[in-house]
Amino acid sequence: MNERKGINIELIKKYFKHKCTEEEKEKVKSWFDEPSLEKKLKYMLRDQWEEIDPDTQKIDVDSGRILDIIHHKLHKKEWKVIYTQSFLHKAYNKFSRIAAILILPVLILSGWYIIDSVSASKVEKTGFAEIFSPLGARTHFELPDGSGGWLNSGSTLKFPVKFYGTERKVLLKGEGYFDVIKNPGKPFVVKTGDIEVMALGTRFNVLNYPDDKTMGVTLESGMVTINNIFNKKVFRLTELKPDEQVVINKKSRKYQKRKVVSQNYSAWKQGLLIFRNDPMNDIVKRLERWYNAEIIIKDKKLESYRYRATFEDETLEEVLKLLKLSSPIDYVVAKRKKLPDGSFSRKKITLFIKPGYENKII
Repeated sequence: MNERKGINIELIKKYFKHKCTEEEKEKVKSWFDEPSLEKKLKYMLRDQWEEIDPDTQKIDVDSGRILDIIHHKLHKKEWKVIYTQSFLHKAYNKFSRIAAILILPVLILSGWYIIDSVSASKVEKTGFAEIFSPLGARTHFELPDGSGGWLNSGSTLKFPVKFYGTERKVLLKGEGYFDVIKNPGKPFVVKTGDIEVMALGTRFNVLNYPDDKTMGVTLESGMVTINNIFNKKVFRLTELKPDEQVVINKKSRKYQKRKVVSQNYSAWKQGLLIFRNDPMNDIVKRLERWYNAEIIIKDKKLESYRYRATFEDETLEEVLKLLKLSSPIDYVVAKRKKLPDGSFSRKKITLFIKPGYENKII
């Protein structure tokens, strides 16, 4: 039987031989992109291996793993430049005849990927670029497609020096603001942890430092889709419209979506620190990254104390003085230590409740 509930085996074989029309190629691709067909594809691929060599029937073939690799190659989700030799050449040298039989469908589909998109050697030669914004600094960046943006203090952005394939994917650690050039045929994707933010042409802010318990996306214009990657599968969480923000708990994957003034969450790129009834615990994290300092909250009650303020290019000393004048908070600054290399340790500030206010903070 050549067709199994919509999957035409003979058409796939034809595609492997590069004899398909454009319409037939798109049909075959759609099968591999459809999650509901995954189980059928696993059985179909195993059938193909058994047809290649009867001995394969005696071997426990992990078709699920092979299918994962196929999707990895097709969608370039975690393409990394690690090897200088091509995948085909390395597989040929490494595996025995039986292993080669088992992995043959992967090799075929790797060839499919190379011919249909771009040769693997070109991707390897192109490589990746990485930008790091030092603590206490903000860094402007421009991407190969003309998109641009800013990286906040202590953030890293990794991207290919040329965007190949069907998407423009970048990897972010920390906080970044993106101004994306519109390209309907090639979505722009920001991958941060196991969350992906997909856009066509828009402006948005992504906040996800590794040591934070939550991550957030704030949309300024256009529209974005938020996806969660779990066990190499893509699950849609939500979509955002302008002046909407989503905050996701990294552990539970529960999220909250709300209306906001989006500029307040991207004003950092203009040298502004805007706090709108934010808990002191979050404020301290932002001040630490902004000024490259260590700030300790001595009294636990202060962690949930909410504060509202706007700072524009003030020094850390000026911020601390304003905090002391406008809230029941006081502070002490420890003397900086000289390190063996001649530099000095980061500033260390301790925040505490002013005497007499201990019972007035809830």
